[in-house]
Amino acid sequence: MASLPMGALQPGDVTAATEVRAGLLNADVPPASDAATRCIQHTVDDLGPGDLWTLARGTAMTRDDLTWGAAAVLGRERLAQPDPLDELAAQAIADEITERTPCQWGRHHTDAVRAALYRTLADLADVLLEVSESTPAPLNWTTDDDVGRASTVIGEVVHDVLIQQAENAPSAAQPVWYHPSPAGGRIAWQWRITNEPTGRTAHGCGPFPSALAARHAAECAITALAAGRCSL
Repeated sequence: MASLPMGALQPGDVTAATEVRAGLLNADVPPASDAATRCIQHTVDDLGPGDLWTLARGTAMTRDDLTWGAAAVLGRERLAQPDPLDELAAQAIADEITERTPCQWGRHHTDAVRAALYRTLADLADVLLEVSESTPAPLNWTTDDDVGRASTVIGEVVHDVLIQQAENAPSAAQPVWYHPSPAGGRIAWQWRITNEPTGRTAHGCGPFPSALAARHAAECAITALAAGRCSL
């Protein structure tokens, strides 16, 4: 992956390439995106059922992920003549994957898990790409009662930044297989930027899976604001 010309990619390209190769999307994607997707697929293809299960568990794979993977497999097999019952068949395959141990999986089961992992890892690659192309200026953060605060001056106007737990954040889909996670790992976070002295103009975004991710996103937003690439 490190040898790929990642600067030529845009966030979402790797996932799009995965769906194109799964036969679920008709679109043009940059060659580098397709190369990244092939690299992910070759890595996953080398894994047996036990290792597939370990990786799927480690990525907190959900039932929806498995159903999507099964649908992708069935879609490839019946590209010429789609079957209206494929949705039910995909759900049945997902059920069997969750009910059986990896040593009892058949070809459809392993192929469905592989397809789901292709997409999950492509999403992660897109996130890493997006982060790598963002070069935010670090802010001087202080923390009080689990709330992060920082401020910066843009065009002689003070902008305050707040990182706090997200309100009414949608609950994340539960993974199929339990995987130990740090305490508080399910807390969602959001950032909010206001300008002084009135503080009436504000913008925020979230939820994010961690305070660190929310802080990074806020620093990206402030950097873009200072460069004139966006406004409140």
